[in-house]
Amino acid sequence: MLSNNELKAVCSVTEMAGKLGLSRARFYQLQKTGVFPAPVYCVRTKRPLYPLDLQQECLDTRKTGIGHNGQPIVFYAPRKKESRKLPNRQDPEHENYADTLKQMGLTVTPNKVKKAIGELYPDKLKKPLDEGDVIRDLFRYFSRRL
Repeated sequence: MLSNNELKAVCSVTEMAGKLGLSRARFYQLQKTGVFPAPVYCVRTKRPLYPLDLQQECLDTRKTGIGHNGQPIVFYAPRKKESRKLPNRQDPEHENYADTLKQMGLTVTPNKVKKAIGELYPDKLKKPLDEGDVIRDLFRYFSRRL
């Protein structure tokens, strides 16, 4: 949580929600049910603001789990940022064939190459395949389908 040194004299609703680790929409929901205190409004601009004492009360509510209305509230832990997962990698052999066919002017994906190899060589495991023959057969296979 933030200490008093990190609080500003006043903050906006967006800033208050951010300090609490909530979205603005969720903060407004909880404010409407009385979990968080209502903001004060600037007379001149009619903008909702949270002065220092209300900021501290909101932070205390988040910390203790007891709302402004005296009711207990459970806050879930903030979500961890998901690391970008690499796309599901295909068999490098199929990727190499797809790249070679792209250099030859065909637009194919490794999945299409895998499917084509399955159709062209159903008994692939019985005999080793020559790379040149496979590329030739794949080129013919895809050329007929375009």
